[in-house]
Amino acid sequence: MPEKYVHVDGIATFVRHVGATTLPEKPPVLSRGETVVCLHCAKWNSALFVDLLERLGQAHSPLAYDRPGHARSGSLDSLGSIDKMSAHMRGLLDSFGVSKGVLLGASMGGMVALETALAAPERVRALVLVATTARPRVTDAWLERLQLITEGKARREFGRGDLAPTTPPEVLRRAFMEEIKTDPRVLYGNTLAVRDFAREDDLARVRCPTLIIVGEEDEECGPASEVMAARIPNARKVVLPQTGHNQPIVQPEILADHVLGFLAELPR
Repeated sequence: MPEKYVHVDGIATFVRHVGATTLPEKPPVLSRGETVVCLHCAKWNSALFVDLLERLGQAHSPLAYDRPGHARSGSLDSLGSIDKMSAHMRGLLDSFGVSKGVLLGASMGGMVALETALAAPERVRALVLVATTARPRVTDAWLERLQLITEGKARREFGRGDLAPTTPPEVLRRAFMEEIKTDPRVLYGNTLAVRDFAREDDLARVRCPTLIIVGEEDEECGPASEVMAARIPNARKVVLPQTGHNQPIVQPEILADHVLGFLAELPR
């Protein structure tokens, strides 16, 4: 899969895309179908979407990138807020000459997509919100534990809560290897950003077509998806069977089918 770096606000940002490879500092060719920007969650990086990019790339121009502080992008810190993450994404699209795209966000990435649809609706053709909530629940106990981990006073553990009980061992290994690429300090900053995100009362202002995708076994986002589907005009919801929170690596084929069907229905 082609890869490249682009500098956004002085930060080297690692990008995965499909199609022809281009020279350094030259934008990839994004002329096929819809430009789909995939936004990863708080723990992971753009590797979350490798399978999805390959499927979508047969008819469209998807891309995914490592947010600053994640995996192969520059910086050692979280951007610190969802609105700053949205601004960084818009800067990346500016560097590629993309004025408007379909935003596909998973978990925290969905919050970035939703924030962009509210703050800069002219940049968003459509939304795909995967395992996302407009008002996340972050407990003080979880924040305290993350802070202890950043201080070296608690052990970092791999949590299987984001994955369904039926997740194959090879997917578990992949999830573990990608999660450890995110520094605990970055995860702590991301979690603070998630805690401060509250957009439930603004959902009626989202005017673009919206697809909401939730896993059958996602206990937090199941009820939250009902709220989003009810309040966002032109929204519809689908439920993926035998799937928890981390859908793009557990059910990439089924996820891709729903996304491709949604993209085919967008008005021209």
